[in-house]
Amino acid sequence: MDLERVFKSDMISGAQHRFRHYTVNDISVATTSLTVFLSGLREKPARTLYLCHATREDIVLGFLGEYSRCKRSGIPFEAALIICGQRDKFEISAELKELIDVHQEDVPILLSPFTTHHSMELIHNYTPKLNINDLSRVIAACNHYEQYIDYDLLLKRTGNMLASKRFENESI
Repeated sequence: MDLERVFKSDMISGAQHRFRHYTVNDISVATTSLTVFLSGLREKPARTLYLCHATREDIVLGFLGEYSRCKRSGIPFEAALIICGQRDKFEISAELKELIDVHQEDVPILLSPFTTHHSMELIHNYTPKLNINDLSRVIAACNHYEQYIDYDLLLKRTGNMLASKRFENESI
């Protein structure tokens, strides 16, 4: 979801995975041959965010193929792909869009209207925001701050009647 905001673009597939997190260390740019890319895809951590240029349809096809292989084998596949290219100059083909649509629910793929280099810069410069729908970040924030905040006292001082009655019962 953060990357959708950064690129002002919706995921073209795998929207159910929009709250998955990738750190800057989890990013890999696909600039090699398909063989080398597939080898890296199998050797790198499962949760890797790949970027490739829109002209590298071989990489996109390899990514989709690896997803299918993992699904058949029961291997977790947590990678995501950002296809980069300037809107006016590069688009993915209609045939590739059809293949992506076959995996519409499963494979997280996002289109970036920017060059690969600019997309990387935007990711590196972005500070993720807390979103109520992002349960893992909300839980992490609650766990961090919970030890420092007396919620009952806070609720009492803000006029919450339930907290006030609970406080009175405890002090008796």
